Amino acid sequence: MKTTVLVKLDVRDPNLSKLREVVRGARDGKIVAFPTETVYGIGGPMSVPKISQTLAEIKKRTLDKPFSYHIGDWGMVDLLGVKRTPAFRFLSRSFWPGPVTLVAETNRGDKIGLRYPRARLALALINASGEPFVATSANISGQPSPRSAEEVMKQLSGQIDYLIDGGPCDQGEDSTVVDASVGKPEILRRGALVTEVEKALEKIYRGKFPRKKILIVCTGNSCRSPMAAGWLASELLRKGYGDQIEVASCGIGARTGYPATPEAILAMKNREIDIQEHRSRSCTRDDMLDADMIFAMSEEHYQFITGMVPQAKERIKVLNIPDPIGLGMMVYEKVIEAIEKKLRENWNEIIN
Repeated sequence: MKTTVLVKLDVRDPNLSKLREVVRGARDGKIVAFPTETVYGIGGPMSVPKISQTLAEIKKRTLDKPFSYHIGDWGMVDLLGVKRTPAFRFLSRSFWPGPVTLVAETNRGDKIGLRYPRARLALALINASGEPFVATSANISGQPSPRSAEEVMKQLSGQIDYLIDGGPCDQGEDSTVVDASVGKPEILRRGALVTEVEKALEKIYRGKFPRKKILIVCTGNSCRSPMAAGWLASELLRKGYGDQIEVASCGIGARTGYPATPEAILAMKNREIDIQEHRSRSCTRDDMLDADMIFAMSEEHYQFITGMVPQAKERIKVLNIPDPIGLGMMVYEKVIEAIEKKLRENWNEIIN
């Protein structure tokens, strides 16, 4: 029998030294129980040898039912080599972080389950370890999933090494599990948010969800890319593709939260397109990985994107649009005209 170490942590302000101690133990193969927003889970870093076998022994179940990977940020999706199909992308963006587990196919052809919990302590634990956790509910197979640290101790005391006590779970029911690896995604286990999940699946079945994502990149995300994104989204909506193709923009040197320039807003208003709600944001690696097609305003942006994500090279189109920042309305008008022309030239590729 092991001695289970109880580690009480404040959800709002966890003791980082205690958390690091737990992470060090987890990297050495010790099993950790931790709270999520649904139920308490047990697990350890995926690089730990025979971690799945250890978890199966604790739960008293066979290995033919695989455990899921719990991730702490979007980058871990790429680390696991998951194919970002339109359905997976739509469901993950709709419900993560949150109480939904998605079964997805990897680039190796394997099927794996992924969960991106919303609970702060779970995220802190996973991110401090630097890799996904192989995890499952903290109960003996066939027994109720625990909603509190006390319930975990009743079932698993002496079988796990650490128990992070963050208080009772918010929702108290298991996650909903959806198989997004098949052509028609289906619910494998009904749980938290199942009604919302069913509504999302209905959109997929009817084809009324974004099946393609287009990213437009400039420098500050304050004029060229928001104008291009505004025009393209409007044109797609006008031609009946608005619910099938998602358009986003970002800047390689953008400061977060700034509106488009007044000149950009006015230039688009002249075309009856409103971009006043636009707020600038910096490009992330996940933006590049998630996009099916990327429009870069210049060669500089192309070099930035390929430096960040080399595999995005084949999905990038360089438009060669000059930066109008600091110049007058006449220049902005010429820039949006050039953007329209270039995007129309790529229209068949955009909608296919």
